[in-house]
Amino acid sequence: MVKEEWTVVLVRFLLVLCVFLAPLRALAAAPSDLPSLYFVCAAASEAAYSGELPELLRARLTAAGWEIASYETPGYKGTVGRFFHMVRRSEDGGETHLIAFPGTERGSDVWTDLRLGRAVFGGTTPAEFLALRDVRVTDRKETPLVHRGFLDYTQAALFTDVLPDYGSRTAGEVMADELRAHPAAQVFLTGHSLGGAAAVLAAARLSDMGVPAEQLVVTTFGAPAVGNAAFARRYEGRFTLHRVVMSGDPMKDVLAAPLGFQQFGERVAWTPARSVAKFPHAMIVYVDAAIRRLYDAYGGTGAHLFLLGQASRTKGRTLYVPPIETALDETLAEDAPYMTAVLRDALHVRNAAVVFAASSGGLSEEGLLSGLNEHLAAARASGAEQMVAYRIAGAKIRDARETYRLTLERAVYDMDGNLIAAGSRSARTGTLTPIETVLYLFAQD
Repeated sequence: MVKEEWTVVLVRFLLVLCVFLAPLRALAAAPSDLPSLYFVCAAASEAAYSGELPELLRARLTAAGWEIASYETPGYKGTVGRFFHMVRRSEDGGETHLIAFPGTERGSDVWTDLRLGRAVFGGTTPAEFLALRDVRVTDRKETPLVHRGFLDYTQAALFTDVLPDYGSRTAGEVMADELRAHPAAQVFLTGHSLGGAAAVLAAARLSDMGVPAEQLVVTTFGAPAVGNAAFARRYEGRFTLHRVVMSGDPMKDVLAAPLGFQQFGERVAWTPARSVAKFPHAMIVYVDAAIRRLYDAYGGTGAHLFLLGQASRTKGRTLYVPPIETALDETLAEDAPYMTAVLRDALHVRNAAVVFAASSGGLSEEGLLSGLNEHLAAARASGAEQMVAYRIAGAKIRDARETYRLTLERAVYDMDGNLIAAGSRSARTGTLTPIETVLYLFAQD
């Protein structure tokens, strides 16, 4: 469950929000379909980690209108509970609240994973939660039991520290009270691996505090089972649980044999793409698959779907973009539609006034724009101040297992047809998938 190849220390967000500053309202801005829900939850679950892709996703989530704050609370025997609170507000006043729990990446998280004892799960208040945790069990078949480390992580995150400004209640109590007071509202909980386990336990706690099932939506990625059969029986149907599992990911079964734990909820089976070589449990593999499924559902040529960007994009000069050319080897060619779609959406998020060409002809292998005069005429007609052409090239690195080098080339023209800037950036896949690498290269521009 350890997060592989993290390279950047987890940053604190500049935006500091107190948990649930305003009452929860109807979630008019909430993902309205499963591909969007899975995508946003996958992006949030990855963004809760440290590393290059999480940094990138946090920036894109912010650009798409999400306000993000991170919290951490020391808990029982060195456990550190952490969560990210994401809020998005629509123009009509609706709010989407999403809680993302990071998976394993710190030493304290590893200790949490290794605390394999079983603890009693029950109660309706934080005080009762703690009192029942260490109760001796006489009937293990009928008593809900959960992974002790996962429980302590969840307790520390939401049900330990009190908030003096909110009647000395914990964040979990504030959340439960607001949800009960606003029956039309929902909260989305998500996480990968350990984070997914925490999302399930947090939803179960909120359910025990009186929050109805229709207000709790949980989406997990590669999460292990958290409790025994009695736990599964008690909480099946008490909240919506989408359990996304990648083919080849062993984590779903890791605690079944030693602790007798049992999965429940809706199992959503995914398969990694041929070009993705990372261990199937890695969160970047789930993000890659979520991107593909979003574009498969809505098309990747005309729609601007990246991170559900709406009218919150940054303003900029009108920009004309010719068709994005690709030069990819046989395996990567399957990814070409997704690479170009991600690049188009990233351009759309960065520049509100971007105009995409309807005609053919793009950046050639020599770095020059083919069909220059035709594109100039179209650019002038659109009121553009510049033209920017892109080309994506990529191939497998010899003697390196499923490792590729991607290059993003760019050429900038003025409205007189003069080439005023050109350049290229390249990177190996490894910590990122090929699709994510294109996004990374664009972000460096």
